[in-house]
Amino acid sequence: MESMRNLARPRALARPRALALPALTLLTLVAACQDRSAEGPPAADAPPPPPSAAAAAATDAPPPGHTTGLPLPATFAGVLPCADCEGIHHHLDLWPDGVFHLRQTYLGEADGTFDDVGLWRRDPVREVIFLHGGREAPLMFAITGPRTLRRLAMDGSPIDSDLPYDLTTDGTLAPTELTLPVRGAFTYLADAPRLRLCRTGRSHPVAMEGAYLELERAYLAADKPRPGAPLLAHLEATITMRPGMEGDARVPTVVVREFGRLEPEGSCTSPLDVVGLTDHAWRLLTLDGQPATVADARHDPQLILGSQEQRYHATVGCNRLGGRYSLAGPEIAFEPGASTLMACPPPLEELEQRLQQVLGRAARWAIDGRRLALHDASGATIATAEVVILR
Repeated sequence: MESMRNLARPRALARPRALALPALTLLTLVAACQDRSAEGPPAADAPPPPPSAAAAAATDAPPPGHTTGLPLPATFAGVLPCADCEGIHHHLDLWPDGVFHLRQTYLGEADGTFDDVGLWRRDPVREVIFLHGGREAPLMFAITGPRTLRRLAMDGSPIDSDLPYDLTTDGTLAPTELTLPVRGAFTYLADAPRLRLCRTGRSHPVAMEGAYLELERAYLAADKPRPGAPLLAHLEATITMRPGMEGDARVPTVVVREFGRLEPEGSCTSPLDVVGLTDHAWRLLTLDGQPATVADARHDPQLILGSQEQRYHATVGCNRLGGRYSLAGPEIAFEPGASTLMACPPPLEELEQRLQQVLGRAARWAIDGRRLALHDASGATIATAEVVILR
């Protein structure tokens, strides 16, 4: 078992390994304002590039940021090539709330199992998902079919190979057991211990076995602002399926293998709690202080700012607006561009006009965690949005 001084480092990083990656074909990234076409599923060897801006304006395909279409929750599995072993078996559990569990087993090795847990998100432009866990860089998989994921290289480019780099699912979830260092907000009240994992934000029951008593005694002896207040726990733990408190349903449960230490709750952020401005789908919440969502909208109201070529895509659920934008530190300016020309029923028509006006008046931007605010030249807030991560 790892020493407790290494608990902050994911097990997967303790022994770096690599997939057997052949020569890679360079993938030219496209502007985030471009929509993918409404054609059939992409080829199995690489995600297709989106069409041009003109083609995107002409199609009626859903805008970037829509749901993946994967049959979630589901388990994706497969044996991927390995540079210096028989293969790497992947067991990937994906939930629709954006949580993933991953077990990688290096075949033919006695100590070759590495576990990870975290959040996944969909790229706002390409059919790609990112796994943000304990690694320094996320793992990337292309969605090549409704039940198939294909591993991408670390730079996001497709792997040009006939070797099997696919994970598949039968559409069901068979959660794997994970053992790894974890950090989370621990609470104990009315004989109901729980741990909210920092990497996922999920709250799990804690089994009263293993090294649990050490954790409980430390918690009861610690100074707390109130009974049951959370404290930040550092543990070596197993996450496994156990019967819940009510009914027959089995739920992910934390079993403490080794107790490290407790601290004041402090910062317990996930890898995606703080995001950048570009290459995300922002769900519009308000425009000039009014709700940005109406019942007749065809799609969620969104704003996407692509880092490549600095193009944006925006919609309130009817037409899609696009153009270029410019950044200078906290300053931002949107230039009008091409848009679709569908007739929008009220109140969508009025809301779309308001969106155009807001983009034309925007002068500054600010992000607080997962929230984006656009301000006009006077500093007044004219739009708010939240990042679309868990899709």
